[in-house]
Amino acid sequence: MNREEYILLYEKCATGKCTDEEIALLEAYQDDFYLSDVHIPETDEQRNISNRIHLKLIRSIRKQQKSRAYWYKMPLAAAIAILAIGFGLYFYRNAETQPPELKQFSKTNILPGSNRAILKLDNGQEIVLDHSGNGVLASEGDAVIRKEDDGKLVYNTSGQAAGQKTKYNSVLIPRGGQYQLTLPDGTKVWLNAESSLRFPVAFTGDTRRVELSGEAYFEVAKNKKKPFYVLAKGTEVQVLGTHFNVSAYNEAVETTLLEGSVKLNSNGNTALLKPGQSGTRNNIGAFKVENADLETAVDWKNGFFVFHDETIQSILQKASRWYDVEIEFRGNTASRQFYGKVSRYKNIDDLLKNLELTGEIHFKVEAGSASGKGRRIIVMP
Repeated sequence: MNREEYILLYEKCATGKCTDEEIALLEAYQDDFYLSDVHIPETDEQRNISNRIHLKLIRSIRKQQKSRAYWYKMPLAAAIAILAIGFGLYFYRNAETQPPELKQFSKTNILPGSNRAILKLDNGQEIVLDHSGNGVLASEGDAVIRKEDDGKLVYNTSGQAAGQKTKYNSVLIPRGGQYQLTLPDGTKVWLNAESSLRFPVAFTGDTRRVELSGEAYFEVAKNKKKPFYVLAKGTEVQVLGTHFNVSAYNEAVETTLLEGSVKLNSNGNTALLKPGQSGTRNNIGAFKVENADLETAVDWKNGFFVFHDETIQSILQKASRWYDVEIEFRGNTASRQFYGKVSRYKNIDDLLKNLELTGEIHFKVEAGSASGKGRRIIVMP
């Protein structure tokens, strides 16, 4: 059972619709969906926070016992982990089992993002992919562009005819969106919210080049004779065949390698990454290479927000893109750090409630108009 199947089964059981066999399968799953790398709270402040979290969890557990006894095991295990962490967060809760003081966001109804994208053809025509039907969408040169039954965009080509002008397409992801596509060479690309990818409809010549803004995960089809390049805000990522993530929302472009090898280039500076490393370019083009936190680097692709000692400002920047909301900080809050994991496929209430469990931060939500415009989350100490 992979993570996506786990999430579907988990949410089904959370609504009380699982069979006994499905419950047993869920409880037997051994992947890490909770908290890890715990450490004992060292200060009085950390111990006080952990005690507050523990008290709220116990109250939640008692309510859960009255309805579905088999869920007792999971929050109790999390409560033990959180007591060890102090500032940690446990991100499984049902709205109906929340203690009263945590229900203040229950009417915000700010839904998570979904598969949304616009395909821009070489002639300027735009196709809204989430509104288009499956099957052939367009033809560009020697390429046939299809939307598959699973919603993915696929390019099929036998190679452009000699002398034909290269045509380019772009996939544009709005705030609150994500999308997956397969390029003409078979390379798979996952695009995060507020991102775009520009690429030729057929890779001719001796290289394969694409241009990225925002964030994407690549599984590059191997072709030693034709290296693959990603250009992202002045950083050039050169690969032969590998799996890697590129985050290029700002000038500090970060590349994280999961498999294979990549070479980074910028203004004459280079760096070679090994699996498990990340390379970040600074404002003068030099690279800082260090061991990567792979779980946080690709959390968005796997359907999660994962925070390992991450500031609230960084966390809510990601949430802002995914839930398409504005963030406003009031008071001394931007540098507060948190640790935890939560599904990206739940309402934003779930994220906010659990961040509040520490007692270190609070939120006010302005719902905005019926169309979603003007939605704002105010962050307060």
